[in-house]
Amino acid sequence: METIGEYFKLKREESGLTYGRISEITKIRPQYIETIEKNDFSLFSSPQILKGYIKLIGKTVGADEEYAFSLLEPQLKEGFKDKSIEDIVGMRFKEEKQKSYKFKKRILITIAAGIFIIILSFASLKVFEFFKFRHRGLTVTSFHLSPKIAPGNSLNKRKKSILEYAVILKGSVIKKTWVAVRIDDKGQKTYMLYPGDVETWKAKKDMRIKIGNAGGIRLNYNGKSLGKLGKEKEVITLNFPAKGKAAGPHPKK
Repeated sequence: METIGEYFKLKREESGLTYGRISEITKIRPQYIETIEKNDFSLFSSPQILKGYIKLIGKTVGADEEYAFSLLEPQLKEGFKDKSIEDIVGMRFKEEKQKSYKFKKRILITIAAGIFIIILSFASLKVFEFFKFRHRGLTVTSFHLSPKIAPGNSLNKRKKSILEYAVILKGSVIKKTWVAVRIDDKGQKTYMLYPGDVETWKAKKDMRIKIGNAGGIRLNYNGKSLGKLGKEKEVITLNFPAKGKAAGPHPKK
């Protein structure tokens, strides 16, 4: 007598479907489909679950449902004779527990991923805000390393720079301070400087600089150090004249 497994295998081959394709359509794992064709029902916890699978697979491969169940009935007693009610309930409970565990695992992974994205976004925002504040309004000449040039060329370049600008002011920051600089006839700009910063300002006519922490910065005016400007946290204002005026800065506290 033909078995359910033999019948399903025949119909599957006639339809040209593979285990994988049937699995895609029915959402039943390929190994379950294969075991049914082998008349092995050990993977199923109850006859009711097996019948549900038989119905789905049969519809997919074009099997006659009534004939398929007529082949299955004689095999059910043999296939489930060693499984007591307790075994069936236990297996069902185990399956449900595994499903619950997988669901909880997915939820935890999703939450963890969400928290990670929030932390990463917050950190990125803080870094962006730091650099935005750090360089806000920065238009002074950047300090960078130049390629090596011959001593003669370096001297010529320096002379040309001196002739082009009446005031070249270089600031080396020791402690945090703010400075407000007005160059020529342009408007005043304010910067927040930090220890280790080196900034250079150039003016063709004159320059006015206000420093919020006189003890936190060292200035070099046209190649000459101005020494200590004042006490820490002392606010001072320095005026540097255009060409032809009295030499040197005019401090105004």
